[in-house]
Amino acid sequence: MHDPELTAQLTRLIDEALDSYRARDLVAGSEVTDLLLDLRLLLLAADEAAPTPTTS
Repeated sequence: MHDPELTAQLTRLIDEALDSYRARDLVAGSEVTDLLLDLRLLLLAADEAAPTPTTS
């Protein structure tokens, strides 16, 4: 299922991270971990909110 709101949230998080990392030579592992955890939480939340298909 394609969720435009989820896509927008994920894109925003990635864009914000890219903007903050762009001018730097080094990025702390903890910052990358935080970003990945944020993305993972959004995906898990969307999966929980998605309706479960029923089978007959």
